[in-house]
Amino acid sequence: MNMRLVYQVFSAAALSLLTSVAFLSQPVFGAALKRTPLIVDDDGSQDGMTALAYMLANPKFDIQAITIAQGIARPASFVNNLERMLGRLEVSGIPVGIGRADPLAGNNAFPEFIRDGADTFWSPFVQLPDTAPPVERRSAAELIVEKIKQSPEPVAILATGTLTNIAEALRLDPSIISNISVVQIMGGAVFVPGNLPVLPDPPFSTNTVGEFNIWVDPLAAQEVFAAGSKGLKIQLTPLDATNQIEFSRADQQAWLATGTPESKIAAEFLDFAITVIQSNNDPNPVWDLIAAINLSEEDFSEETPLYLEVDTLSDPGATQGQTRAIPNLPPNVLVSLNPSFNNLPFSAGEVFSYLETESVPESSPILGILILGAAGITFQVKRQFKH
Repeated sequence: MNMRLVYQVFSAAALSLLTSVAFLSQPVFGAALKRTPLIVDDDGSQDGMTALAYMLANPKFDIQAITIAQGIARPASFVNNLERMLGRLEVSGIPVGIGRADPLAGNNAFPEFIRDGADTFWSPFVQLPDTAPPVERRSAAELIVEKIKQSPEPVAILATGTLTNIAEALRLDPSIISNISVVQIMGGAVFVPGNLPVLPDPPFSTNTVGEFNIWVDPLAAQEVFAAGSKGLKIQLTPLDATNQIEFSRADQQAWLATGTPESKIAAEFLDFAITVIQSNNDPNPVWDLIAAINLSEEDFSEETPLYLEVDTLSDPGATQGQTRAIPNLPPNVLVSLNPSFNNLPFSAGEVFSYLETESVPESSPILGILILGAAGITFQVKRQFKH
């Protein structure tokens, strides 16, 4: 037998195998690498910026736009700080939408001393460059509609502030519902007390059921929830869920040690939260990050389907902004009530370091095995030819 011919045949077979594997596995690899188009909508909170940093580093998502809602931020000026944050992270090409300055109705607002933190971008805890490459600036609602309408794939929205921009986008073009995969919202208090009474004066101290993101613009929240009865998939991460998980100084140090640009700035935000918001009482909630993880990791929390409505009519100091679960009506929201890191392969301190492992395509070990196997066939035949 002509062993050279045998070697050539087996070598060709091995090459054919590799080519077939590479071709046939393209959909598999494409699925592994496919990123969900995402719009991040926040109202300028330090935990919202933490959630943004997490999503910027998350290989599962491709951020198409960042929009700024009124709330803690003053959108027209906060965009300057956001531009510098993106510059620090060396992120470019993401347009930024600037929302309106006030709620759709009423005069509810955060007190000025809380809004001052967004104005200074929590300096000196968070360090920003003096200048940064300019970002494209647009109207928030128009940008949301445009990105959703132009996307070949359904778009996810992470809404971690007031829902003013989302409601305005739905008013502008209700048809966008058909190309939204999910709106993940941090807001509301369903079966637990609200958080307004953390402030000692009325109307905050007297409203025991409202949560800030919903209370600041209850009409916007009600309009968004109503869209849940028209086909919009809404996942809600309320205080019921965020009350379950806090982040410690040890977690902050672990984020810092992870050493990525996103983990380091997130560590600075958490340093501010523990030192200032909690007066060095460790640990501290990071509300919006819980919603972001809920969007990224489906096993983080079970979802309870509920019909929710928002109190838009009561006095701001009474029950305005309450998210009420109404029994015996078709659900319009999927609600997270009990998230847990026990459900995930990473801990609170590994939130950012785990993203580094996810950036490697899951299918690559399979391809490696196949390549080695094919190479092994060639090697064995070559040995026989030499003998």
